[in-house]
Amino acid sequence: MIDIFYAYHNVIDLCLLNSMLAFGCFLLLGVNLFSLATGGLMAIGAYLSIWLTMQQGWSFAPALTAAIVAASLAAFVLGSLVLRLRGDYFTMATLAFTEVVRIVALNWDSVTGGALGIFGIPKLTETWQLALLLALVIYLVWAVRNSAIGERMRAVAADELAVSTAGHDVARFKLTLFTASGAIAGLGGGLAAHLNMFVAPGDFGFLRSVDAVVAPVLGGAWNIAGPVMGATILVVLPEALRFSAQMREILIGIAMLAVVLFLPAGLVGLPMMSRRRVAS
Repeated sequence: MIDIFYAYHNVIDLCLLNSMLAFGCFLLLGVNLFSLATGGLMAIGAYLSIWLTMQQGWSFAPALTAAIVAASLAAFVLGSLVLRLRGDYFTMATLAFTEVVRIVALNWDSVTGGALGIFGIPKLTETWQLALLLALVIYLVWAVRNSAIGERMRAVAADELAVSTAGHDVARFKLTLFTASGAIAGLGGGLAAHLNMFVAPGDFGFLRSVDAVVAPVLGGAWNIAGPVMGATILVVLPEALRFSAQMREILIGIAMLAVVLFLPAGLVGLPMMSRRRVAS
């Protein structure tokens, strides 16, 4: 077992990290928000934590806390501006934010290293930290989804206008969830930076944001196990298909198309669907 862990610890770490990021989008999907801001918010957390640990001599825990706070504040400001938009316009606005952050990082050489990135980042993120923080995020999201807040989330997803008519401030509610999602992204950014020991602006672009959204959709956007299952598949499948980059992209695309068409509840709904077919 120990030999297997050391052989695949990089894959395990990525599964844990990407699962954590997926829960940020999982919260937003619960109120029908399709955000592509994860990459930009991750970048803020990553570069701030790097600057604090490498330039200011901070220990890892305070630097990670600062990354969470900074990404939360950025998400709050961004959400205040873009949550008035609906549907595709909201998604495009969050994507524009991620691209702006990436371009700033690409040109701010003195802080981000520019296109060459930052090397020699101390490896402070350990597997047990990722597992512990993921467990904490899962518990917090589970507690939210099974509380009065979760009931309101389901009501907003079903009929936002009716919730607003009932006197609830839907805009503030969505902003709170968006800020919480930003906190998770900032946490993931700080952990990722000190896990890989190298970051570049390209690590926090469009594809990073898409992966964070695809994971809960693939696994199941309404089941607490969905983000973990989806993120694990998105990490393991490319590793298993390293021999062919083209085949990897094709199979991931086919899997996503199949889930959207035939498994609206995600892969976590597959056992239930199988039992229904057997019973019928």
